[in-house]
Amino acid sequence: MSSENTTETADSFLLEVEYGEMLYDNPRGISCSKCHGKGGKGGQKIAKYYDQYKNPKILKGLDITGYSFEELKASLKNRYRDENNRRVRHKIMPMYYLTDEEVKAIYSYLQDVKEK
Repeated sequence: MSSENTTETADSFLLEVEYGEMLYDNPRGISCSKCHGKGGKGGQKIAKYYDQYKNPKILKGLDITGYSFEELKASLKNRYRDENNRRVRHKIMPMYYLTDEEVKAIYSYLQDVKEK
């Protein structure tokens, strides 16, 4: 665990990375790991569908371990921008109403898992 991920205050009983793991496994009742897998590595089957030519396709969760803090924050808060700086919504990823501190905790957890 890096020292950046172990920040705690005198009144806290959880490390930031521990709080991030709790949020990742169950933020607001919907688990990140359901789509992005344990530790954010991706590959989880989300849905099976057929394209316009009736070919079967499988939608899988993305690997999010390489996201920067700003990318993760934009993704969770649905603030992606296109090349013209216009807001672009996710097609699948729901928007979560997490605080910046909660996003930082999830990011710390993903960084900690990636280092192991």
